[in-house]
Amino acid sequence: MKRLSLVAVLAALMVMISAASTFAAGGLELVESYPKDKQENTSIENLGVKLTFNHPINSEEAKKVDEGKFKIVDEDGTVVPTQVLFSEKNDGLVLVLSLLDEGYKVKNNSEYKLIIDAGLVDNDGNTMDQAKTITFTTYNQKANTMVNMAMMFVMFGGLMFFTMRQNLKNEEEETEEVVKESAFNPYKEAKRTGKSVEEIQAAQAKKEARAARKKARKAKDEDKQEKKIDNCAELLNNVYHVHAPAPTNHADRSIEAMRAANKKSGSKGKAKKK
Repeated sequence: MKRLSLVAVLAALMVMISAASTFAAGGLELVESYPKDKQENTSIENLGVKLTFNHPINSEEAKKVDEGKFKIVDEDGTVVPTQVLFSEKNDGLVLVLSLLDEGYKVKNNSEYKLIIDAGLVDNDGNTMDQAKTITFTTYNQKANTMVNMAMMFVMFGGLMFFTMRQNLKNEEEETEEVVKESAFNPYKEAKRTGKSVEEIQAAQAKKEARAARKKARKAKDEDKQEKKIDNCAELLNNVYHVHAPAPTNHADRSIEAMRAANKKSGSKGKAKKK
């Protein structure tokens, strides 16, 4: 009795395992794609579709049967030259890529379709009974270029506007400062501040003296800089001021002779000034 029960249990397990394996095998199905069906703004440079199936589809036998079952057509029905690549590592992965070097030009903002014929088989002989169609639209490059150009014009226009506005503001501030200085009235300032006219005049005199000293220092620094440039011969080696034409005699063109000639011409210039 126990033996019969054990046999019955084993038989039931075998039936369940067989049913499970049959259910797992099933038919060949497309799991996902990229681009997805109805997707827009897809690539123009790399026109193609990535497919993922639920079963391996990379054996030599399956490739022979599935040859010619993938094609891409444009909105006019023209077949796009393609190549089909089967992944050796990811068994369910298939790439359908356009061959743009064969003279076909992908159209801008156009609809394309990937058609997978019915009867596609996997490595185990399972078939896909119904044909599949994936529709996608290429990138609208003209519109994108116009948008980018408009953004550039807006950006440069805004930059120019703010630059001109800042320059105008600086000019207005300088003009106001000049007007204030030229229209200084000690009596009005004394009335406004409550100080005496003498205090206001003394403060204004100090302010003008500081501005004059600042201006004098700036002029002096500029003069020093010019003198440094003029006296570059003193700062740089082998650079000399020429105060007189070079002598025609080659023997008198030595550095010592030229220095002596320069000193002589310099002493003559000082004598004339005196």
